[in-house]
Amino acid sequence: MKHLLAKGTASPDRPEGEATLPGHTAMVVAAAEQLLEHRGRASLLAAGLDPGLEPRLRRLVLLGAATHDLGKCSDHFQQMLRGRRHEPQLIRHEALSLWLGWPGQPLASWLRAAVDTDEDLCLALVCASAHHRKFQSDAFAPEDAGAGSSLSLLVHHADFARTLALIAGKLGLPAPPAFSSAISVSVSRRAHPREQFQEWQDTFERTLPPDIPEARLLAVAKALVLAADVAGSALPRSGEKHGWVGQQLSRPRSAEGLLSVVERRLGGRPLRPFQEAVAHSRAPVTLVRAGCGSGKTAAAYAWAARQHPGRQLWLTYPTMGTATEGFRDYLHGADVEARLQHSRAEVDLDIFGLRGDGAHAGEGPRDQDRLEALRSWGVDAVTCTADTVLGLVQNQRQGLYAWPALSSACVVFDEIHAYDARLFGCLLRFLEALPGLPALLMTASLPAARREALAAMCQRVHGVPLAEVSGPEDLEALHRYQRADAQEPWPLVEACLGGEGRVLWVSNTVDRCLAIADEARRRGRSALLYHSRFRYRDRVDRHGDVVDAFRAPGSVLAATTQVAEMSLDLSADLLVTDLAPIPALIQRLGRLNRRSTPEAPAPVRPFLVLPFDGKPYDAADLGEARAWLERLGSGPLSQRDLVSAWEAPAGKDVEERLASAWLDGRFDTGPAPCRDGSPSLTVLREVDARAVEEGREKVQHVTLPMNLPPTSLPWRSWRRPGRLPYPVVPDEALAYDPLRGARWRKQ
Repeated sequence: MKHLLAKGTASPDRPEGEATLPGHTAMVVAAAEQLLEHRGRASLLAAGLDPGLEPRLRRLVLLGAATHDLGKCSDHFQQMLRGRRHEPQLIRHEALSLWLGWPGQPLASWLRAAVDTDEDLCLALVCASAHHRKFQSDAFAPEDAGAGSSLSLLVHHADFARTLALIAGKLGLPAPPAFSSAISVSVSRRAHPREQFQEWQDTFERTLPPDIPEARLLAVAKALVLAADVAGSALPRSGEKHGWVGQQLSRPRSAEGLLSVVERRLGGRPLRPFQEAVAHSRAPVTLVRAGCGSGKTAAAYAWAARQHPGRQLWLTYPTMGTATEGFRDYLHGADVEARLQHSRAEVDLDIFGLRGDGAHAGEGPRDQDRLEALRSWGVDAVTCTADTVLGLVQNQRQGLYAWPALSSACVVFDEIHAYDARLFGCLLRFLEALPGLPALLMTASLPAARREALAAMCQRVHGVPLAEVSGPEDLEALHRYQRADAQEPWPLVEACLGGEGRVLWVSNTVDRCLAIADEARRRGRSALLYHSRFRYRDRVDRHGDVVDAFRAPGSVLAATTQVAEMSLDLSADLLVTDLAPIPALIQRLGRLNRRSTPEAPAPVRPFLVLPFDGKPYDAADLGEARAWLERLGSGPLSQRDLVSAWEAPAGKDVEERLASAWLDGRFDTGPAPCRDGSPSLTVLREVDARAVEEGREKVQHVTLPMNLPPTSLPWRSWRRPGRLPYPVVPDEALAYDPLRGARWRKQ
């Protein structure tokens, strides 16, 4: 073969320069140099590390960037890129890069001159092996995969020599070693490289225990090397110039744009005293506890503009729906450079017509992720899901891609009461590991255990109490709700609808939700359905139908599930809800009489809580909710009454200390989940799969999240055509209506 390739190309014998091993390595090292120039010191400060470590960080990152793809000289990798190999590689290239440079290996003595110690050589090589987050869990092919028993490292190839010469020039190393022949790496029953790697890991982790500064330095260096690889891979294919990274990261950000967002939202009104208190907080971590409609988000923009001018603002939400709504309400059309970023952001930008002149569609799922992450580096504000940011803690791709932006940002975490136990644990680890990033936490309510965990973290990390701002007294104390003294919901519903009222009915399961709509039809009423089992495009439409109906004159009944708790900006005259955990009930009540204000108070509105037991909730949580309802009584209620009656036991629902793949993994570099898992299956219908395969539809528009099928359906054997990531469900197994959603057919 004429060239060693680092990237796929249509012309392997005459590749583009950046597709070759030396060309790609040069691009990644150049990106690493720009990242270090503009974010090296910021990265250390964000992680609470001594900025005097900057020269050491520079050596680690440059050596990691320079060596990250050396293992691509494997004949298995080269054959794969050329379409000549369909079996898996025996050993992945990032593991081979580490194998070439580890102390005692072929390149070790030469690379050692780039750093001060053997320990730092190992740190840099672990950074290199981490750039695909598959080391070493997926480093070796399974024994029955047909990968063979040996591979050859083509270290004698002219392109490998050119790559080493490039590294020598960039890192100031002596002349590199020359190889006259390939190096063979083999496996057998008696000996396997896996054993050698395990020995290296054991030694490495003995000298680098978790929770020491070097472990945090390693995590920061890993993020920078991965970001350099992302930039070096994606930018040439998007047509960007060499200096793009530096231009984006050095772009000035003024406070005026964020202040204009606040002014536009307030319509010329001044900030309320509560909002001023938030905007004046200089604490490293500020907890804002205020009810729905208090203006927390506008206060967050003012906080970023006043306290952290020049920093990028990241606003995070618990769900994609709330992130999109936050972008639409505040940033779309504003005089700021802003991005919406989550896994379906491209779909939402298209569906809602939010794509501005400067927005671009990605070339494919992976390239799209990379380009979207890169484009966030230079903007003033990013709206995203909490997982995008907190995924950093668990070594997830989007969080790592965002590091160059996050390392010099301020971050808002909204609706933190909606985090499950694992996601809240990620929040605690994030705040602990990155004390240099100012954080604003916002919620309508919070269990005592979680508030105590935040306070303890703040005292331990920053040596100061947790700064807290409570909602406006007049709004928090405004009577909005009253529990209805009734056993049956339908007489209340009929009376409300007869008076041109708006009814929101929230069920805990999709089946119960559909039953409500069926009962409404039997009574001569129509109900708008909104739940999770719609194709994504249809779900967006159903969301819009409900919001528009509640804004228009006339009566309306919406039958929904938990999706109504956060992403629906509407105000109901009657709330009917299944019993649910206390935080969920408080959120559902936030959709009742939502527009009432101290300046224009509306009469209290009724709510009715229906009995419920079973999944998806724990019996203990439902028992606490019953006791909470009894404490609320039957009189008029305010947001403050809801929170005051909540007496969550201290120490519940907060893990002692969540393990972090990014911070604790060290030698292992695989990702871990941010949220507690729930049994579900995302599928495609046959008609939609055909449309995607034929290029008539985007897969993100038509994915369908479902509960697990009945055991009678052989869903594990359903086809996955081409590169589609989801199984295709046979027509006879699924019933679908764009207005009612999906259900499994009985078999």
